[in-house]
Amino acid sequence: MSFTTLKSIKYASIICALFVSNAYALQSDSNQPINIASDEQFADLKDNKAVFSGNVEATQGSILLKADKAEIIRNKDGSLKSVKTFGHPTTFKQKQDDGKIIRSQSSSIEYYPQHNLVVLSGRATIWQDNSHVNGERIEYNTLTQKLKASNNNNQGGRVRSTFIPQELKSNKQKN
Repeated sequence: MSFTTLKSIKYASIICALFVSNAYALQSDSNQPINIASDEQFADLKDNKAVFSGNVEATQGSILLKADKAEIIRNKDGSLKSVKTFGHPTTFKQKQDDGKIIRSQSSSIEYYPQHNLVVLSGRATIWQDNSHVNGERIEYNTLTQKLKASNNNNQGGRVRSTFIPQELKSNKQKN
């Protein structure tokens, strides 16, 4: 295995920073191996950038991310600057500590760790069970756990949400 390949694998592991940032994520996921498969992988060591393209599939524990392309950029000090995924669609799925599955679908997912910000753009939808929020853009702050959904005229200019009351109860309340 060449140095370039090893460096590419190091960058690949950064994509999972997106996964472990969710406070409700299955805690054991962060200890699981990270696996990324794609048709092509490219690393630009000078610019601290790695690109995975063609049928990108990243897994870590219960996490599954699928995209057509993923770009990972690091700062000069080696810290993560951004993770961007693109697809038709890009999908994300993860089991939460409460046993529920959270899923998302959008044209792109952007993660900016220095701002604790995840942005889903392009016909974005987030589901938990049958409850969901959809809009053209959904922003989620991983630190404050605040979500903002917005829209433009592509989808009638409105954000849409459906909440199923029984699904909003915690497992403790159900038992």
